[in-house]
Amino acid sequence: MGFFIGHSVGGGTGSGLGALILERLAVDYRKKPKIVFEIYPSPNLSTCVVEPYNALLATHWLLDHTEVSLLLDNEAIYGICQKQLRIAKPDVGNLNKLISKVISAMTSSLRFSGELNVDLNKFQTNLVPFPPDVSIAPNDVQKITDDCFKPANWFVKYTEFDPAEDKYMAISLNYRGDIKSKEANATVQWLKSNNKVALAEWCPTGFKIGLNEVPAVTLESDDIGAFSKNAIMISNNTGISRVFSKRITQKYDMMYSQRAFVHWYVGEGMEEGEFA
Repeated sequence: MGFFIGHSVGGGTGSGLGALILERLAVDYRKKPKIVFEIYPSPNLSTCVVEPYNALLATHWLLDHTEVSLLLDNEAIYGICQKQLRIAKPDVGNLNKLISKVISAMTSSLRFSGELNVDLNKFQTNLVPFPPDVSIAPNDVQKITDDCFKPANWFVKYTEFDPAEDKYMAISLNYRGDIKSKEANATVQWLKSNNKVALAEWCPTGFKIGLNEVPAVTLESDDIGAFSKNAIMISNNTGISRVFSKRITQKYDMMYSQRAFVHWYVGEGMEEGEFA
């Protein structure tokens, strides 16, 4: 049906090899959707000094070779582990468990029958071609839905999120567990009537709902306790533009104005004109 791919855009292998694999898939399987989970540069955590170069070059590539890009950032997920899950010293394993729960919830409709199922093509159709962000919440229906819209539960850190200014363009809510479509639709109406969600004027409907009655499995070493219901929100918000402008392009311009580290890329076979 399509491809799920996870890679980093800040590191050399994630951005370089990741982009190359995506290009090959685009050539060999042109019509198949490619849904990609990308670890993007965080506001304060950095994995390598040339991260802005790698991230911008990879993003330029992703525009042509992916259908849906889901941004994740380590700092935001560390924050969820520490503040929401009370894990004193989260490691990569804790972060990956949270990401895998999101991917599991997104693919549950392909693996189990449900009342309102969402396939890979519907993600592409309903999320508009802009990079969405992801959030997760387990508990009762109204609360889990409300929690999905709180920046503390998002997998991308928005440094200056303004609910009045930053509008949602599309929202996909995927519920797992004993949740009926009547409950889900009533919750969406509750969100709208209580001004919990500001939708872009040109897309007033904005919601896609997926329902699957099979709850998520709990592993022995799980960070999150067992729960009968959970929700994953994949949304498109105009605030995502700041992730690109402030975290990547500004730093990229500062480094490239001094031609810092450019010789390493040129030495590997790139042309300096590609930077411009």
